[in-house]
Amino acid sequence: MRIVVDTNILISGIFFGGKPRELLQMCFSGKLQMVCTEEIFIEYMKTIDRLTEKTGKNVRTEIEPILIENLEFIENSNFGSYSRDPDDDKFINCAISGEIQNIISGDKDLLVLKKIKEIEIITAAEFLNRFGNS
Repeated sequence: MRIVVDTNILISGIFFGGKPRELLQMCFSGKLQMVCTEEIFIEYMKTIDRLTEKTGKNVRTEIEPILIENLEFIENSNFGSYSRDPDDDKFINCAISGEIQNIISGDKDLLVLKKIKEIEIITAAEFLNRFGNS
């Protein structure tokens, strides 16, 4: 199954654990395929760098090659506006462009949308409850 992962889920999984980490483990073990655009990947890396400064945990050199190896990069072909936070539209546009059915997020601006076209926007816990044993 192919999914789009919001930056907050990626960061939570890397730095803090819990359900986001379980989700990432499924991605990195090949059970799920994370899909992103170059724009999303750049945001991932910038956010990892910011948290590295705050926490002192320098994980970029370890996580960047893992991400590059495990992410499916696609070109964005949709440029619609959907979220009350325009910065979140890149995740929705990626899902539409890649014909993805699930965006995994902890961002209230995305979660409030619940569904765009055929794309469900759900938390890591909701996703794992439904598909965790897939």
